Amino acid sequence: MSAPAAPAPSTETRTRLLAALVLIPLYVAALVIGRWVFLLAVLLLTLAGTLELYRMMVDKPYRPRVLAGLGLALAFPLTLYLTHQSIAIAALVALGVVGVGLSQLLDPEGEEAVASVGATILGAVYVGLLMAYQILVREVPREIPGAPYLFGALLLAVPVLLTWVNDTAAYFVGHRWGRRKLIRRVSPGKSLEGAVGALAATVLAALALLALVNVWVSLFDLVDALTIGLLLGVAAPCGDLVESSFKRDLGVKDSSRLIPGHGGILDRFDSLLVTVPVYYHWLVLGVL
Repeated sequence: MSAPAAPAPSTETRTRLLAALVLIPLYVAALVIGRWVFLLAVLLLTLAGTLELYRMMVDKPYRPRVLAGLGLALAFPLTLYLTHQSIAIAALVALGVVGVGLSQLLDPEGEEAVASVGATILGAVYVGLLMAYQILVREVPREIPGAPYLFGALLLAVPVLLTWVNDTAAYFVGHRWGRRKLIRRVSPGKSLEGAVGALAATVLAALALLALVNVWVSLFDLVDALTIGLLLGVAAPCGDLVESSFKRDLGVKDSSRLIPGHGGILDRFDSLLVTVPVYYHWLVLGVL
């Protein structure tokens, strides 16, 4: 007797897979090419992600200053690409607060000034600044005399891959063994067991991945690998939970329907918005 046929994948699963097969190679290609191609990719991600957050605020009593917020959000990756100086962040935030505040004053119907300006700055910094850290990591070879430009792509691939390992492990471990909720009021689907399993998987993946990196450039030692695994293993779920708290407050399930089967840009990059900045500062302070 022949074995029963395996169930056909659902339409949603096929849609998710197809979207991933299209978008992941595009991101990888931009990452490898770097320079203005990767800058353009980050600018597009920033634009879409910032608009998603502002649109989710539509039912709140305050109105974010969308144009001013988008301008500030896009200024982060553009400025950091041109200068590669993280000190520019402070200047942009200061100018942004003043500029957004003035844009609020110029609106004759502008009410809830504190909330509106705060929401605008939040969207620009949360998406624009945190997304721009991908530029800082990708352009690290500019700070290392003699370093091949492609080395920046390899460095950025580390947090991207480890974040994916963390998210994947959290899902499967939580689905199989999850019993205790991590933070029920924010994300009832996430379990403590899933978080612990994901942390362990991230540390193990860091040990293997950084050993491969060292085959090309001897940069990381065992302590570095353990530290990166632990830092990103904690940072990844924090990024996920922060975005989940925003969506819960704003009463939405997905940040948008931009990516078929996956939700929006913020749904796909929520963890990376935290892991890449943590990784960059660790690189600057501890390795480079």
